[in-house]
Order: sequence, then C-alpha cells, then structure tokens
Amino acid sequence: MSTAETTLAPQLLAQKKRRRRRLLAAGLCTVVALALAFEFKPVYRAVKGWRARQMAQQAEALTAQEKWTEALGKARAAYQLMPDEPAAMRAVAHLQNATGNPAAAVPFWQELDGSKTMTAADRRRYAEDLFHLGRAGDAAPQLDRVLAEQPGDAAALRLAARLSAARRSYAQSLQFAQRALELEPASKEGRLLLALLEFDPPDSPQKDAGLQALLQLAREREKTGLEALEYLARKDGLPGAATAQVIPLLTAHPLATEAHRLLALELEIKAAPAQRETLLDRKAAEVKAADVAAQRSFGVWLNTHREFARVLALIPLAVAQTRKDLLQVHLDALAGLKKWIEIEEILSQKDVPLDEVFVDLFLARCAMELGRKTKAELHWRRAHLEAAPSPENMWVVGSYAEKMGQTDEAVLAYKSLTANAKTARPAFEALMRLAEKQGDSAAVRDILRDMHARWPNDTAVENDCTFFSLLRGQDTTAGLASAQRLVTQEPRSLPHRTTLALAWLRAQQPERALAVYDGLAIPWERTAPAQRAVHAAVLGANGQADEARTEARALRPETLRAEERALIAPWL
Repeated sequence: MSTAETTLAPQLLAQKKRRRRRLLAAGLCTVVALALAFEFKPVYRAVKGWRARQMAQQAEALTAQEKWTEALGKARAAYQLMPDEPAAMRAVAHLQNATGNPAAAVPFWQELDGSKTMTAADRRRYAEDLFHLGRAGDAAPQLDRVLAEQPGDAAALRLAARLSAARRSYAQSLQFAQRALELEPASKEGRLLLALLEFDPPDSPQKDAGLQALLQLAREREKTGLEALEYLARKDGLPGAATAQVIPLLTAHPLATEAHRLLALELEIKAAPAQRETLLDRKAAEVKAADVAAQRSFGVWLNTHREFARVLALIPLAVAQTRKDLLQVHLDALAGLKKWIEIEEILSQKDVPLDEVFVDLFLARCAMELGRKTKAELHWRRAHLEAAPSPENMWVVGSYAEKMGQTDEAVLAYKSLTANAKTARPAFEALMRLAEKQGDSAAVRDILRDMHARWPNDTAVENDCTFFSLLRGQDTTAGLASAQRLVTQEPRSLPHRTTLALAWLRAQQPERALAVYDGLAIPWERTAPAQRAVHAAVLGANGQADEARTEARALRPETLRAEERALIAPWL
C-alpha cells in the first residue's frame, strides 16, 4: 500500500460508514412512508369517526338542554364530518324529532335503520315521526318491533294508543293507554292521553269520567294543564258548566299566549252569541292599548272570522303602512271586502313596506279577481322570479298559489324547491298532495319515480314507487323483483309485505299473495286503508269471499284512491 493510501484509509472508511448510514436511513424512511401510506386512511377514518362521535355526543347533550341552535351546529358538523357514522345520524334525527320537524328527521332515521344500529328508543322516535307525518301504515310495523323487544316501554304504549285511536280502534287504544299509565302512574302525559281517549269518542261509556279528568288536569299550572284546556276549548259540544270553567282558566294560565287568549274569546262568543259585539268591542279596546304583536294577532283572528271592517278600524292604513306585518293584515281585510282597486292603489305607491314577492302575489290576486288574465300571469312570473333566491319566499308563493286554487303556479313553485337539498323532501310531498287532490295518478307515478331517482337507497320511497306502479298495473315483473328484495331486507315491514302481495296478485298468483301474510299477527283495524284494501282483494282472489266482504266494507271509499277502490269493488 502506498503512503497516500495509508494516509487516506481512515477517511475512506468514515465516508463508507456515512454512506451506509444514509442508505439505511433512506431505507427506513421509505419503509415508514409506505407503511403510513397504507395505514393513513384507516387511521384518518378512525380519527374522523372518533371526532364525529364526540360532536354527536355534545349535540345530544345540548338537545337535552333544549339549546337548539348550538345542538344543530354540533349535529350538522358531526354529520358533515362523517355521514356514515351512526352516532351522527342519530344526533341529527333526534334533534329534528325533539324540535318537532318530522319531515326532516325521517330521512336520517332511515339512514340509521340501514346501518343496522338502531335501538328500540330510536325506532320509537322513528315511528313517532312517521305518525306525525300521517304515515301510520309505516309507523305501525316500527312500533310493533319496539313493543316486541320492550313490552314495558310506556312511551311506545302511549304512541300505540294514539295510533289505534287514529285508526278508530278505541277499545284497543284505551288498553294501550291504561297499560302505559300502570307502568308510569305519575306521568301527566299518560293521564292526559287516557282522559282524552275516555272523553273523545262519541259513544264512549267513560265520557263523563274523561271530562272530569280533563277538567282536573286543566287546573295544572304547567304544559299539561294548558294542553287539556286547549283541547276542551276546541271541542264542539262542550257542556256549559265545563265551558264556564275553561274560559277563565285558559285566559289566566301562566303559559297562555295571545293565541290561547283569543281561543278563550272564541269560546266565550260561542257560549254567549248574543254578546258577540260587546265581547269584540271589549277585546278591541284591550288590544288597542297593547303592543303591536297583540294587534297583529287580533287582526289575523278577525280576518279568519270575517270581521274585515273591524280589522280596518283596528289597523287603519296610516298605521298599517308603517310595518309590513300590519300591512299584510290590512290588505287581507281589504281582500275579504273585495276592494281590489283599493289594494292596487296602495301597492302602486312608493316605499310600500312589503317584499316585492308579496306585492306581486297581492297584485296577481287583484288581476285575477278583476279578470285581467295577462296581467295576473305577469305578476305570477314576477313573484316566482323575486322568490327564486329564497326558499322561504318560494314556499310562500307555493302555499299562496295552492290556497288560491292556482295549481299550476303552486306546482311550479314546489318543483323549483325540489332542487334544494333542504326543501326537496317536503316539496315533493307537496307535489304529491296536489296530484292526489286532483286524482292525477299519472302525476303521482311520475313524482314517485323522481323521488326514487333522487333517493335510490330510501326503501320507503322505493316501496311507494313500486306499489303505485303495481296499483296501476304497470311494470309487474320489475315490481315483483323490487318487492321481493324489499321484503328480504325488512321482513317485518307491513308496507313492504303489502307491495309484495299486490305484486303476486298482479302476476295472477293469488295463493302466493296470501302466503305473504303467513306468520304475521296483523291488527287490520290499525293498518292504513291501502294495506287493508290489498288484503281484502287477496282474500277475495283466494275464494274467501265473506272475509273479503267484511274487510272491504270496513273501509271508507273516500280514504282510498280510485285504483284501490277498483281492487275491492267485487266484494262491495
């Protein structure tokens, strides 16, 4: 070895060691990077899930404290962070249920149901929201599952009592309510429900006992007492002695609003119609000295009772023109008096304190009433354009048009709202209501198909869509396949079973249609009319004519669609 090599040997060895260390570090970094690349998504998802559950828990706590705005923020954040997290779905659904917004709650309950993590308490709230939406047929199987799992759930029993009462099965509703009160004897809600069920049916043998129980509850100085008073005040044919007790109790209740005091006035007028003018004069003098909110409430009340001249005296034009809420009441009174020219003159002035959309709606009404069709159409178009940026205003246009019988304008407004994720579901339901009211089965079918395309994973929508197509005798093969799949997914769902029975009936296999109901103990008196109609048709097609006649005659024709009436026609 040369002198130079000997001198440089230690440096070369050090360089080699440094290269080996760098290579080893680079290799380790590569391994770690690859590991993180494969593990990052699961780790990130786990962290997101943990955070979503944490926010959902906070939303539930805020909901329990009735801090609705804060709860909504947390629930939305949880759901947006992780939409497939059951706790997030539950938090949103629970909040919407607690704030009395069943239409918004149901889609989230359905998602939660699809996640297979629904508890009995969840299912009860789901059934409650379905019931409040008038979907008793969908609510019943959900509630049956709750009671099968937890027969001692008093809240579920109370809901079952209300569901039975809606089906006019009063004996069964009383049994449910009595059982619930036995389980929770201190429940004021339970006492109120039982009293209502004892008093409400026209032929109830416990009517007197129910009335006395309601009057006793009416003395409660909290929510239950107010609910009892409100029910009694609205009840036709209330005995005079009871009326004399209700009027002062309702007027003086600590939780009573101006609406309750007006209800008491209405009851007072019913009790003493000869004193109507005196009572109205007294109330007008009282309201004149009150705040603007009370004046507006009384003005709206007077309009609904066709006391239009009194409205104009209470809220003269000079006062009405200072506030848009008062001007709307004033204009409604003028409309009640059919003073269309006067309305046009007021709205043609500058600085009218109304949003343009309301101005155009009033002017459209005026033009319609005055026979100016082209001008009316112009104002309707302008109202739609003005309302377009605001879903709230578009709802006003739709509901006003519907109220005025302008179906085409209402449909146009509701269709525009189907494009908004927040308003799509209620807008589709409004379109369904209009189509059903007109008896337009083709429109109903098209709306259901649009809804199914919008929410392909919503089994309730798919079932409704399939049922209606089968009802019209369309898409039988596809309908049978869809119905079989839905029943496989939710075998306890009576609406799904009904669709499958109808599918087999349309496929000319009545014995298989009858077999759909095997093993089910179905309280037919509590089921939806459409479900009962299909069952009657299936019984008849299987030669059970007497049973089919009994079932068919228990149905009121006005509760059925034309196609459903056609199903049971042979057994009427």
